[in-house]
Amino acid sequence: MIDTRAELGHWIGRLEMILISRGVLREDGELAIQVGSQFPKDLEDALDGFIENPIELLGLLKICRDARDGRPLSPAVLMAAHLMAGEVLQALDSQAAGDFRA
Repeated sequence: MIDTRAELGHWIGRLEMILISRGVLREDGELAIQVGSQFPKDLEDALDGFIENPIELLGLLKICRDARDGRPLSPAVLMAAHLMAGEVLQALDSQAAGDFRA
């Protein structure tokens, strides 16, 4: 059986590294772009259909951090965050692989 919390903990670390390298997050985990602004175009394209704006991204990051840190979450929220984080990470990893090949 998959340890959802442990997997989310691993994924959040990878996701934060990608977002820091893209200039979207600061080292302290806060947004480096203004909350009301849009993502850079390449990131917006990669996240299309998953995350629409920086506030949604912050919400997903918060839930993933809470899961990693063992804070109480309902099973439905935990599973939704697991699904969403996996999809977002896959989209960003695919985009990074495409950037690497270009």
